[in-house]
Amino acid sequence: MTTKARASDRRRGIARLLPGARRVEASTYERDRVGAIQHWDERDILFARHDLFRYFGPDSPEHQAYYEANPGLLAYDEKIASLPELGHTGQVDVPMFDVQFKVVTWIAGEAFVDGEPAAARSEIPPDRAARKVKALARFLGADLVGTGPLRQEWVHSHVGRSFGNRDGFERWGTPVDLAHHTTAIALGFQMDYDLIQHAPHFPTLLATAKGYALGAWVSIQLAEYLRMLGYSARAHHLYNYRLLAVPVAVDCGLGELSRAGYLLTREFGLGLRLAVVTTDMPLAHDGPVDLGVQSFCDTCKICAENCPIGAIPHGDKAVFNGIRKWKLDEEMCYRYWHAVGTDCSLCMSTCPWTKPGTGLHQAMAWLAGIQGPHQSWMVRAEKLFYGQDKTPPHLDFLDAAGR
Repeated sequence: MTTKARASDRRRGIARLLPGARRVEASTYERDRVGAIQHWDERDILFARHDLFRYFGPDSPEHQAYYEANPGLLAYDEKIASLPELGHTGQVDVPMFDVQFKVVTWIAGEAFVDGEPAAARSEIPPDRAARKVKALARFLGADLVGTGPLRQEWVHSHVGRSFGNRDGFERWGTPVDLAHHTTAIALGFQMDYDLIQHAPHFPTLLATAKGYALGAWVSIQLAEYLRMLGYSARAHHLYNYRLLAVPVAVDCGLGELSRAGYLLTREFGLGLRLAVVTTDMPLAHDGPVDLGVQSFCDTCKICAENCPIGAIPHGDKAVFNGIRKWKLDEEMCYRYWHAVGTDCSLCMSTCPWTKPGTGLHQAMAWLAGIQGPHQSWMVRAEKLFYGQDKTPPHLDFLDAAGR
């Protein structure tokens, strides 16, 4: 490969398996025991519960049915509903955030994410098909892309987000069926590094919105492309996920599950957003990777130390829904989001792996992934050189930079 090609790959975030990054047969999340993982009901996620207040209201049958079945959640959810929405600290810049999420809703309905495949199928060998699909995803704007099996345990059991049963969306409580899809294509979109350095203030929210907006735009095009080839395909993005994107991305080899509960990649650390396309098209699978994240996160507690509300655990892993992992307290995290007016992102911005894609930082990411005593030394160096309260980049186009 030429020097020019390597530089181009670094700029575009194309994953390359450097020494220390190993393809492995099984993903590095630890299963407690076979069969212990239960399908997650999307109605139980915090965003869907918040939607019961925003779009349905207390007098709706959906609201009443959910809290009759889950009375212990009502007090917390009422408190969240009483707090300002995300973006309220943006002042005159709020429309920069709102417009991105508004446009995502326009392409989130079933007519955009799903559809009927063409009658005639194009027969392409799985290896060749995977190369074509991944190249198109990168061309359209994905920074990372990988293929892997769609494990049905990561598929939601029921629909939880429907914008109040808006026309064009599947109704709240509809059972989810993706049993006919065997392959997932995980897509990663880098968050703007300069923006997330302002975490937890308003600029980081723009980086989040942009990542999700790009994910929506690329995933619906990629799914439509597969349908044009004659295969069933569905896009899963911000307002119409039908699965858990993080474990799917782990299975596709984009990265590993971190202490913070998010996907950690060698290229972007925690600073990325995800979309997924699922399909029945035969595609060669990349397979999961071992980047050394588990041993590094075991030593490093920087994200936990910087979490302003203590939602990230300092201690050992625990078993949750059949997986042994560091368990983020989502309710504490989400409550802080509404208090500060953004999705915080302090864990993302302070993670030692979230750095610009320079040769030096890529080399440090490679070294950090090799298990050994040097990992703890690197954590100390991170705190010494990056731990001070530094002034984030000036953003001239924003009035709501926060600090």
